[in-house]
Amino acid sequence: MVTKGLIVTTVLTTLIVSGCSERTDKSTSSVETVKEVPEPVKLTLYQRGANISDEEFRALIAEPVQKKYPYITVELVRSTQDASPVSLLSGGSLPDLLFANPGTLREIKELKAVEDLTELVRSTRFDLSRFESYTIDAIRTNGGDPNKLYGIPFSVNFSVLYYNKDIFDKFGEAYPVDGMTWDEVTSLARKVTRSENGQPYYGLHPADVDRMAGQLSIGAYDPNTRKATLTSEGWLRVFAANKAVWDIQGNQPGNNITAFMKDRNLAMMPQLGARLGELEDLHKQGVPLNWDMVSYPTFPEAPQTGSETDVHTLSITSTSKHKEAAFKVIEVVSEDATQLEKTRRGRQSGLKDPKYKESFGSGLQTLQGKHVAAIFQIIPAKPRFSDKYSDIAKNQIATAMNKVIKGEADINSALREAEELANKQIEAAINK
Repeated sequence: MVTKGLIVTTVLTTLIVSGCSERTDKSTSSVETVKEVPEPVKLTLYQRGANISDEEFRALIAEPVQKKYPYITVELVRSTQDASPVSLLSGGSLPDLLFANPGTLREIKELKAVEDLTELVRSTRFDLSRFESYTIDAIRTNGGDPNKLYGIPFSVNFSVLYYNKDIFDKFGEAYPVDGMTWDEVTSLARKVTRSENGQPYYGLHPADVDRMAGQLSIGAYDPNTRKATLTSEGWLRVFAANKAVWDIQGNQPGNNITAFMKDRNLAMMPQLGARLGELEDLHKQGVPLNWDMVSYPTFPEAPQTGSETDVHTLSITSTSKHKEAAFKVIEVVSEDATQLEKTRRGRQSGLKDPKYKESFGSGLQTLQGKHVAAIFQIIPAKPRFSDKYSDIAKNQIATAMNKVIKGEADINSALREAEELANKQIEAAINK
């Protein structure tokens, strides 16, 4: 009996243990399955300042991310009057990711709503050395702290001098060439500014005067004195260069983009790379413009130096509850395949590898046969110091330039008045 009891007990014990082991294995397997299939994550991306079309968002962000991480979806939220950073933040609905230009990045940082990516870069071993150093430096400068990184480059907004070949052909004048200074381009503009059969032709719409100042690293504000610096020799220099273009008899074009793209009576237009999309649209519509481009005009004292580095960035908001998933989006967008597709579509990559320059614009019909090399002959100027007080000073520049153009004030008087007004507003903001 003892033997039989022992046998029964042993069998039962074996069955119980086996059952427990089976349940444990199933439980463990179930847990492992959950780990292998993460919970779905829905991220929102807020577009403000920097432009991105619906098609670009789909092809360069949403689809590549979902292909690599099926559980992550990204939706686009565009900035509107009702969807400003302040209103979204106060309502607790600021998106997870930010697609922005330098001004917007500073704006969100002022609200203390953008995340420092330094730790995420370190923990994921994200390789910043792949990027051109000036792009990372620009983001750190715009963030106001060289030890913090508030974004990763999405693309670099380049500048070139676009020109209408038909106008130069019509008047028998030579096309502009690479390496021209502002004075040389202004002289060329005089040759093609005229009126024929009641049709005005304008030689050149100058660049924004502050953009020209950026080429020479001329700031509007001194953070040490907390004063505007609009009466410096540098500002006199760029105001005079800008005024020289407007002083050409008959050269008073209105909206430069309309004059160049639609009216087609503007010979030269110094502008950003974003214009390529509009030129491509004209091509697709069957009304292509006979255009080409050369390197952006420079100043003799700063040869090969273009406009300030204008990096469009992807950032993560400090309010996001999905920071790790959001950084995965940044990683995917920074991968080779996505970067190559981006450059193929006419967006300049911030990555060093020459292959990105070689593939630039290959997907755009309007760029076939164009002087694409002009884009890469100019080095962007280093970004100037910028904060909310420098923005106050810079806000006076356009008004001062308009007074000069209209003959309401000479350059010295206009800049002196602008500086005085800026200092009053800066003082009020400091004491607020």
